[in-house]
Amino acid sequence: MLQRIVLDHFRNYEHQSLEFGEGVNALIGANGQGKTNILEAIYYLSLLRSFRTTQLSNLLFAGTGQFTVYGEVKNDLGNIVRLGASHGIERRLMLDGRPLHKTSEFISRLICAPFLPEDLAIIKGPPGGRRRFLDIALCQMSQPYLKALQEFNDALHSRNTMLKTPGRYPKAVVTAYDQVLADRAAMLEIMRQELARRLNSAVARQSETFFPDGRKLAVNFVSGIGRLLESPPEDPALVREKYLQALDESYDRDCRQGTTNNGPQRSDLACMLNGRSLANYGSEGECRTAAIALRLALLEILKEEHGEHEVTILVDDVLGELDETRRGAFLAQVIAGGQVVFAGTELPKEFPQDTRVFIVERGQAIPQ
Repeated sequence: MLQRIVLDHFRNYEHQSLEFGEGVNALIGANGQGKTNILEAIYYLSLLRSFRTTQLSNLLFAGTGQFTVYGEVKNDLGNIVRLGASHGIERRLMLDGRPLHKTSEFISRLICAPFLPEDLAIIKGPPGGRRRFLDIALCQMSQPYLKALQEFNDALHSRNTMLKTPGRYPKAVVTAYDQVLADRAAMLEIMRQELARRLNSAVARQSETFFPDGRKLAVNFVSGIGRLLESPPEDPALVREKYLQALDESYDRDCRQGTTNNGPQRSDLACMLNGRSLANYGSEGECRTAAIALRLALLEILKEEHGEHEVTILVDDVLGELDETRRGAFLAQVIAGGQVVFAGTELPKEFPQDTRVFIVERGQAIPQ
């Protein structure tokens, strides 16, 4: 649970310190005042990335060259973990006052579950957004997964770099990365497949709330490795063997195209409503509702993994997409347990009386 966060030179905040409670915390103010920027800072403290931009320079306060986000997190043992992340010419990470050199030792010390307008891209956007959704979720659940993902991406980048100029590198040099790719890919795809199975069970339950007319929401994992097999196996050794075979068979095509064609980087999560692809056939309203249901399904799983009170829920500007019944069902689930940080123009009537309120105006958040 996030107890305190400090922003220095982050977005439109020159300096801001906020103390949050374990229940509902509400950032209230007009649009463009900096509410979402606080949610973005919490997300960055959790995952070292923004949910709005890939250019971290965009997070800098105007006229400065470095931002810092500091947080105090109470873990499940009641201990306070102190996290600090600065980004300027280089990134610096701190844990309880000591420097960290590996992002894997920092990421997900704070577990967060966001509900954002950008979530529409999970349903409607290209496959990369859905892979990122799965990867971020699994990185919050498994340190070995995060390590395997980093190692796979490093090996894939090196192999693809050489494939772009194959005449300079013998085949044996290029394929030296294949064993690393195969080993890590087996873990990635099997864990993605298992998460998709759990998500599918959870979104089926959410369908009853968000599609009460009887339509069924479902997700189906399409593996960049599993599609090479008759059925995706759970045996890592078989996955490795088949993937190595596929890499060898596609080597000439990879050289021609300058990229690795098979693997976890080609996987997808098909989101379906009554058996029809939402990405291809869903209306914007259906897709936005499905995105909220999918996020709630993941929240259920994160709470199962970490405990109900160990997940910080971020909610930004998603209520306007819901009718009154769905809005009530959504808020009831969100505030049922754990910590919530909500950003909106007004305080929802469904929030409890003890909600901690901050008024946000011109880059200042003032507790009420």
